[in-house]
Amino acid sequence: MYSNVGTALLVICIIVWVIFRQLRPKPVKKLFFILLPLLAVYEVHQTFPQQAVPMTQWIECILVITFALIAGTIQAWYSKVYIQNQIVYVQGTAITLITWASFIGVRMTLGFAFGEFATGYHRIQWILWIGIAVIFATRSLILYAKFPEIKQAFTPSKVS
Repeated sequence: MYSNVGTALLVICIIVWVIFRQLRPKPVKKLFFILLPLLAVYEVHQTFPQQAVPMTQWIECILVITFALIAGTIQAWYSKVYIQNQIVYVQGTAITLITWASFIGVRMTLGFAFGEFATGYHRIQWILWIGIAVIFATRSLILYAKFPEIKQAFTPSKVS
């Protein structure tokens, strides 16, 4: 768990930076496609409760995962992929921001509906991180499957 507020704020700032970075064209890199979901999974591990998780949190988690799958799919379908100077680029759109804002809104609504915020946010933080991991992973997998250009960017170049 986070030992202080400063660490939590740093992680939040990094996530916000990554979200807004999706709006700029950026070259496709394996590290970016794989690292973001793994970082979120790491945060799930760090924030997962040490004691038994109540059934309401598991239900909330399933709902968050469901919405995250939808958000990641929408982000992937509305991302722009193009080649410029033999470099494959991916760029999010306004839909990217809308899906993130919707995800955060749904997450907050579910938290209040299940009364989880009254128990202390540190006990339910893992649910948010699972959602973030699912969004990033879903987006990455769909982009990889949908665009042959991305598959080619992941394949080492053959030297002739």
